[in-house]
Amino acid sequence: MRAVLLGGAPGIGKSTVARSLLNLAQAGPELLQWVDVDSLWLHQPWRVDERMKTLVQENLRSVADHAAHAGVDVLVVTWVFQSVEMQRLVSTLLPPESKATSVQLHAGREVWARRFEADPERPSVNDFYRSRYASAQGTPADHVVETDGLTPMEVARRVAVVANLSGNI
Repeated sequence: MRAVLLGGAPGIGKSTVARSLLNLAQAGPELLQWVDVDSLWLHQPWRVDERMKTLVQENLRSVADHAAHAGVDVLVVTWVFQSVEMQRLVSTLLPPESKATSVQLHAGREVWARRFEADPERPSVNDFYRSRYASAQGTPADHVVETDGLTPMEVARRVAVVANLSGNI
């Protein structure tokens, strides 16, 4: 199984691009599955401790193992990936035969802030999110896709090309 670690700042459009990749995959030969790490991390009361870190890691390991067992060709994993360590962590949770490719979505600061603020589910941009933006923009990756001025489908097509999913576009 191949894995595409699709990262970028909070609100940059990772989920929207992943949905567009699923749409592209409808016509292709490869079975593609998308998992958003944040959806495996939802819990209340909110805390980041060893128990909750174990929760998200075991959830992702389980999803990836089941995907590989079911014959998924490409697993798209979305998360902020604000550091190389986060990419490494996710790679260690994938089945041993998996090959991961990291792709970071980039946007100019003003474009990112507009996208972030346009989501009614998000709080206002604050220092925490500005810090995550800066970290995600600076995270090295196998590939970077600049998103300014592009539609989600255009970004998805670029991600598909750099991640060698061209059979799906």
